[in-house]
Amino acid sequence: MSKKRRSVKKEEFVEPMITAGMKQHLKYLVGLSIISKIAIVILTVFVLGHVMDMFGINYYYESTMSIFKGSYPYISFYYVYPILSFIPVIIALIPSLLFNNILVFMVIFSILMIICDCVTVMCVYLITRKIWNDPKRAFISAFIYLTAISTAYFVMVEHSPFAECFLMMSLTVLFYGKGFFGFSKINEYFLVIIGFFSKLFPIIALPFIVLYKSRSTSLRQEIISALKIIIPVSCILVLPLFIMNPESIRTYIPARMDIGYFPNTIIWTLYVWLHDIFHFTITMDQVLGFVYSCMGIGLLVLLYAAFKYKKQDPIVLIKFILCAIMIVVLSYKVRSPQYIIWFTPLLCILISDSIYKILLFYIAQILAYIEFPLTFWSLWTNEKYTNPIYSTNWYLALMLFTLEFSILLLLLWLAVEPIKLYKDVFIKSD
Repeated sequence: MSKKRRSVKKEEFVEPMITAGMKQHLKYLVGLSIISKIAIVILTVFVLGHVMDMFGINYYYESTMSIFKGSYPYISFYYVYPILSFIPVIIALIPSLLFNNILVFMVIFSILMIICDCVTVMCVYLITRKIWNDPKRAFISAFIYLTAISTAYFVMVEHSPFAECFLMMSLTVLFYGKGFFGFSKINEYFLVIIGFFSKLFPIIALPFIVLYKSRSTSLRQEIISALKIIIPVSCILVLPLFIMNPESIRTYIPARMDIGYFPNTIIWTLYVWLHDIFHFTITMDQVLGFVYSCMGIGLLVLLYAAFKYKKQDPIVLIKFILCAIMIVVLSYKVRSPQYIIWFTPLLCILISDSIYKILLFYIAQILAYIEFPLTFWSLWTNEKYTNPIYSTNWYLALMLFTLEFSILLLLLWLAVEPIKLYKDVFIKSD
């Protein structure tokens, strides 16, 4: 009598993308992120005696309130930021109108930015965890980000965190898969373009994401996929305003050559060293031309390297994006101190493997915090050093910016490891 064999199908165990341990880490990190913001307020206001700079938030408020007077941003007057930057502004404005109090607007807007930053903290953790499969390193990356003193300060006083969280979410979706945040139709390109229409800098990541994804499809297919999202979204958000006022397109042209030179830039710092310290006959425009040429060459080299690299390595992608953003930030003639938000999360992902890199990172953050708000007005303004040339405070301003830029460039070098990156891209990939 033959026995029938019964095939037993074993149930496959699929580990969830976010485990219970990861959820616990994320809860701790969000709590610590909120505590760090409270600590920064206490340090700035009550210990050091500085007010929180609300110029940016007041600008958002006044520009929005002008609508009630018949003057519309983009149409009636030039508005600096893209149209989706109004989302947190409107959310904060509603209760402010109910209570007829601008302070309510400022508090709620800051809370909204802290929430956006908590999303970024979680993305830093998740991306680091995915890349290295190391929970300890992932926690360290997120922890050094949330304790970055200068970044934490600016999170509460302007709207870059809103755009930054979209950039970080796009990378998280890219590495974990579409639908990670519960919306299967939202992909990397949609999040990047939404970030762009909140503040321009997330678009810097777009060509590198396209090239990264093309390694598993094709470059043509990825360009088409990106354009299918970018073109409709852009038409919806830009075309109506452009029809009403063609000048509104200026918001999306970041060159801003009509604005003068800012002293907290590499351009100004190089000029002071060359012209005032070493007495070379040189103009600021010549230094600008040199720095902008370096920026253009640097971006072209990065794009060529990303095109040349045939693998799908998320670490290399993050290095490319970090380099591109920092090159733009450090080369630009108009530099706001809050631009440090743009690259800090990516930097934290890459430097969390070394205590020396982390210490250098904290030094850079402290110098940026000294730059603003501590020495603004006393050592420099957006137009000049505030003290006479060759005075003690004039030298202090020069030394502050020289040291800050030097450490940021050193950090970038240590984070990216350009020699190793060169070998990975141009030698090992051949």
